[in-house]
Amino acid sequence: AWTRRWVESKHKPDYGRFVLTAGKFYGDAEKDKGIQTSQDARFYAISSRFEPFSNRDKTLVVQFTVKHEQNIDCGGGYVKLFPASLSQEDMHGDSEYNIMFGGSMGPPPCGP
Repeated sequence: AWTRRWVESKHKPDYGRFVLTAGKFYGDAEKDKGIQTSQDARFYAISSRFEPFSNRDKTLVVQFTVKHEQNIDCGGGYVKLFPASLSQEDMHGDSEYNIMFGGSMGPPPCGP
């Protein structure tokens, strides 16, 4: 059912594909499932809409968890909050966004 909520971008034909899995390491094979990248050395682009909200006069907390299961020479992961006008199937690295966080990992010049 995750594919009804998440939309993979078709902006570039060579984006990697996501799969639903608990991965190699888990406590409960069903409860620990999440979306995972399935191909090495690829760019990925996936998005999900959520109901409009306001955090006026409130703290906004955005959180995500990453579980790296492979040795990565150079890579990264980012979360972006896009405006509601985003065309999800055309999302790409230059799409307008409101908030971005995440980072790169690996030895310099790739890593921090």
